Amino acid sequence: MLKGLAGKSVVVTGAAGGIGAALCRRLTEEGARVVASDVDGAGAEALAKELGPEAVAVQADVSTPEGAEAGVRAAVDAFGRLDLFAANAGVESLVKPVAEFDLDDYEKVFRVNVRGAFLSGQAAVRQFLAQGDGGGLLFTASIAALMGTPGTSVYNASKHAVHGLARCLALEVGALGIRVNTLAPGVVETRMMRALEDGLGALSGTDGESFKTTMTSSVPLGRYATPEEIAGAAAWILSDEVPYMHNEMVTVGGGIAPY
Repeated sequence: MLKGLAGKSVVVTGAAGGIGAALCRRLTEEGARVVASDVDGAGAEALAKELGPEAVAVQADVSTPEGAEAGVRAAVDAFGRLDLFAANAGVESLVKPVAEFDLDDYEKVFRVNVRGAFLSGQAAVRQFLAQGDGGGLLFTASIAALMGTPGTSVYNASKHAVHGLARCLALEVGALGIRVNTLAPGVVETRMMRALEDGLGALSGTDGESFKTTMTSSVPLGRYATPEEIAGAAAWILSDEVPYMHNEMVTVGGGIAPY
């Protein structure tokens, strides 16, 4: 068991997706009480039902102030307080050259990935400050926040922005006992990765399955991560196993060197 998670009240956004659902499961296994927040209300409800009485669901669009605050309110209503917040909600972008990218799609990606992260962090920190005894905040970015790839400019830029947000926020609230860190997964077996494979494959003149083979061969460990492996890293960062970890980006990329 990881130290410091049992009994803690945790909000996880994007909870109905691959990494989010895996993190909710891991946190409940560690004894935490979880608010599963997702724009997919039915998915969040199904997950909370699976997790049992120490989990509640909330349907919320974190790109709105009301949606970002909904998870915090649910945690306070159900468990009396908020201890930890995992700002995990995100969407993939289309795969297109910059010159061809549609502004509507750009706005969609930045609305969820950047605006949603900003509003989630804001809502969490406000609650931590009101409680007055610290807290922990983890943003899910991507290894894409540390590198560039042809065709994924909008997604990469959005994750660069999340990393920048986390670094600034960490400097603002660290002295108040609020830890802020960023998790940067590499390639993971999720629905989102399937969409990116198809787009990147098409851009390079092949198909998604062929592109996945190429992508896998570029990972030193020779495979994609499972959502559970990413969730394990996230739970560790949120736990009291690493209380001095603050203002860090932790990459979990199977050995991919982002620089």
